[in-house]
Amino acid sequence: MAQTQIRAGAAKINITPPIGTVINGDFLPLYAQNIHDSLYAKALAFDNGQKRFVFVVVDNMTLDGDIINDTKTMIKSKLGLSPSQIMISATHAHSCGSVKGFSVVPTDLPYRLAMPKKIFEAVKQALQNLQPAKIAWGSFNLAKFTSCRRWYMKPGFKIENPFGEKENVWMNPAPGSEFLDKPVSPTDPEVSFLAVKSMKDEWISIMANYSIHYAADVPENTISADYFGEVGKQLSEKLGAGHKFVGIMSNGTSGDVNTTDFRLERNYPKEPLGKSKLIANEVTDLIVSNLKSITYTNKPIFNFSYKDLPLTSRLPSEDLLEKSKKKVSNLNYASLNSIDKASPSISNMYAIEIVAVAAYQPKYVLAPIQAVRLGEGTIGTLPAEIFAETGLKLKKEAKTNHYFTICLANDQIGYVPPAEQMKLGGYETWLCTGSHMEADSEEKLRLALTSMIKALR
Repeated sequence: MAQTQIRAGAAKINITPPIGTVINGDFLPLYAQNIHDSLYAKALAFDNGQKRFVFVVVDNMTLDGDIINDTKTMIKSKLGLSPSQIMISATHAHSCGSVKGFSVVPTDLPYRLAMPKKIFEAVKQALQNLQPAKIAWGSFNLAKFTSCRRWYMKPGFKIENPFGEKENVWMNPAPGSEFLDKPVSPTDPEVSFLAVKSMKDEWISIMANYSIHYAADVPENTISADYFGEVGKQLSEKLGAGHKFVGIMSNGTSGDVNTTDFRLERNYPKEPLGKSKLIANEVTDLIVSNLKSITYTNKPIFNFSYKDLPLTSRLPSEDLLEKSKKKVSNLNYASLNSIDKASPSISNMYAIEIVAVAAYQPKYVLAPIQAVRLGEGTIGTLPAEIFAETGLKLKKEAKTNHYFTICLANDQIGYVPPAEQMKLGGYETWLCTGSHMEADSEEKLRLALTSMIKALR
């Protein structure tokens, strides 16, 4: 079948909250006292005359299914795009306004209520900016910033979850600790990107993907897009692309991966946001360098698919629920003053979480997954924090020239570790509103998405 000319358009809308907004990137609430850099909802739209699809990447830690579905309903009503034609994901930067609370960190309701209109406007403008375009794919490895944050520890280090149960691994041990043994899992070192230009050779957008959690060097009580925002800024500067260009860094399969220098070997900058700028500088330098060898097409194969996959939630046992209720009933909330994972405060916070899971979490959920093919590359989306080993398996099974997974897309059903990782325990497996899927969920998601990717071939 003959392919038709692709059109593309991009836009970004400022979603920076005011000072005083709740920040939800930690176990305890923080409040915005400084704005380091602006936050955006960034949209990239494609149209070949027969089909339309819009990617949206939002500078936020978590966008839940309710707010995304409300946004998609607005888009369908006013712009005519169905939910299957839109992907809305979060970067997972931990220094943004609280659209969704966690435990004792509240939702900032005014900010949440304002978000759908902002995302809608980004989609609307991206569609208005559609023009004849050409696309190209690229990728390279950048392993130096990827660290598995789940570790086996040497004898003598106590490993216990908030429920008093012994475990086998520890998340984010102290860098340089004498008890460090070895990381549990591999990381995915690949940076992938989709480059989009007009037929006049003017820049429209670059959408990249890297499997690191975030840079985590933003000062407390400060609003920032973390390294995700810095990538967009530096791409624009290095390309001389102009104000219409939209540089996007999406969140990859980074549920168990961050940038921490556990072995004290990387000599990261110590100043605030120094690491964010360092990582973004190397990522963008390599993207710009790789642009010299990529091949563009203006008539790519363009197709996509969508599926709501039924999954089952883990719910607390009656014994754990009763213990948690008792703890919460006697809790002095003013005493919750620590984010140390081994502290009594964390145990108390997870008691609150257990009560919340029992009260509000449905036994069955529908997990939205998507696959989008553009020429020789494919993008998969998953509504969760996914481990790097899952992403690596998807890349291997996809058998396409270019593939990456955008996580935290279209919903946030929490951490979804592989079944073997669930057996090991660790922070990502602790039952709470941010980790509540059954152990078979990873395999179901991975196999379903693989099938969709293969069908698009």
